[in-house]
Order: sequence, then C-alpha cells, then structure tokens
Amino acid sequence: MRRHGIEEGRGGFVEGAWYIIANAARVGKRPVTVERFGTRIVLFRDERGALVAARARCPHRGADLGLGRVVDGAIECPYHGFRFASDGRCVAIPCEGRGASARGVAETLALTRYEVREHRGFVWLFWGERPDELPPVPWFEGLPADERHAHTASLDWDVPFARAMEGMLDLHHAPFAHRPWVPGMGALLDPYDVRVEGDVIHAMGVLRHDDGEPWDGRRGWKFEMEVRFPGALRLSFGKLVVGVVGCAPIDAGRTAIVGRYYVPVPAIGRLLARLGLLMEFRLIQPGDERMLASSEPRDADLEACRFVRADAGILAWHKMRRARLKAQREGEPRRLPVEAG
Repeated sequence: MRRHGIEEGRGGFVEGAWYIIANAARVGKRPVTVERFGTRIVLFRDERGALVAARARCPHRGADLGLGRVVDGAIECPYHGFRFASDGRCVAIPCEGRGASARGVAETLALTRYEVREHRGFVWLFWGERPDELPPVPWFEGLPADERHAHTASLDWDVPFARAMEGMLDLHHAPFAHRPWVPGMGALLDPYDVRVEGDVIHAMGVLRHDDGEPWDGRRGWKFEMEVRFPGALRLSFGKLVVGVVGCAPIDAGRTAIVGRYYVPVPAIGRLLARLGLLMEFRLIQPGDERMLASSEPRDADLEACRFVRADAGILAWHKMRRARLKAQREGEPRRLPVEAG
C-alpha cells in the first residue's frame, strides 16, 4: 500500500521513535486534526483531560472526526453522531438506537489509536510498531523547570523531513542566509565539536571572524545543540536564549515544526520569548525554508552532497537515519499506523 509516495510499513519514515507533533495548548475542549506521516490524526482530551490520538477517519463513512466534538470524554463524528471512547470503542450509534452496542453492531467499528503523551507542553506521538516496553519520552537537561518564561509556536515547511533536519543542524549558514538580521557575524566555524552518544548528537560551535588566530574563548557567537534523534532539538544562543524544536513529517514532502523559546528573565521573560520566536518564525525561518526548498535533490541523503568539516552534525544525523531506514527495510513489513496498547 502506498500513500504520499511512501510505501506503508517499509521504512519511509523513521519508526520506533517519539516525535513532537503539536503544541499541547492547541488541544482544548474541541478535537484537532493534524496530518503527520501522511496520515490524518485527530487529537482530543478524554473526561480526565488526558490526550488521545487516533486516526481521524471515522470508521463508519470516513468523515473527519476533528470536525466533531467531545461529549463526556468521547469523540462524536460530525456527520452521523457516532461516538468513540478514549480506548477506541464505538459507544453510540444514534441511527441504530440505544441497544446498538448490546446487539454487537458497534463491535465492527473501532478507532485506530496511537501512543501519545503530553510532556512539557508538547504532544509526543510514538510512530512505528509498538514494542513490549515503550521507550521513555525524551527530554533535555539544563532547561528551566517549567514554561513560565517560555513561548511556543508552530509552522509548516514545504520541505521534506531530512532537509528540514539539515537546516536545524546547520550552524554555518547564518552569516549568509540571514545576513540582514545578523550583520557582521563571522563566517568561520571554529571551534566546532560534535559527539554522538547512542541516539543523541551533541554539537558546540563558535561563529567568528577569521583572524588567523586560535579562538580566545570570548569573541564570536557561541551555539550549543543537542539532538534527540530523529527530530527533537535543544539549542542555545549565548547565555540568555534557549530553544526547543520538534520536527515531524507531515508527508513525504512537508515538515511540521513546533518551536519554543525560553528567556529566563523575571517578569518579562515570556514576553521576550514571544517576541523572539515571532521574529524567528516571520523573518529568519522563511529564509531557511526558501534555501532548503530550492536545494537538489529535494530529499537529501549521504550521497547527494559533498560534506565539509562544518557539516559534521548533519553528517552524523544522516548516518543515523540511513542505519535506521536500512534496518526497517531489511525487517518484516510493519503494520502502520500502530494501535496504542
């Protein structure tokens, strides 16, 4: 079976991993449909307020459940009023009467659910075959304990996931792609260090002017980055601003991005974070998207480009991706999407 150019279950997307797919604040009293991994997914909250994720297609006649409503913790189809509990069971079929469930009519109707968690204000979805024991939802050390001085926003790129991740890991494009916003930034990336520990990539670099001398420990723009493969990143710019970014495929050619800035300044930190992220998404990120969307081939891979020293973080990510996709191709076909346990 193929969808959006991806053969289902044969490794089009990296499986067996948690992805940030949305800002949790976006899911309130009404259901929300998002498209991820070439599939429409509905998010809603049960009677306890816990997140539920399921295929958005109503199993009755295919209507988008995200256009419906939530009644007593069950999602109601906007087309015929069928209701589905948080465990996926169909609990109401108005056209068949109150006894429909007892007569077994509802047994043929059930939602396909996904493993989903709400953690630190993000919606995390596990994509791939569910193991006997789910890995923990990843997070980063060194971040504030809460989101009091943070702001979160989302945008979509018309760029494949691999290209989007290249953009996130790229440090040395800033003096050129963002010249109007960072005038005078040096182009030499030195020092630059990349370490790989399991599925985590650590990178540290300084962009400075090339004066022919070793770095004095002070001059230049210092960046630090931690990537939790495949698509969650922590970035810091100097000592004041820290960011978290989550990337997830919308389909084979587009990527959803959820970004957050932390600015730990009393009283005005949240406002500064909001202004900073607004500038990032409206002024800086469009330039990145334009560069990546115009790059060839459209979906990058290890053999597609000639990497240099300053691309070490990107190269490490591509090697991880290639190894994971190779393992998926050589394994048994997986049934996607995966039902929650």
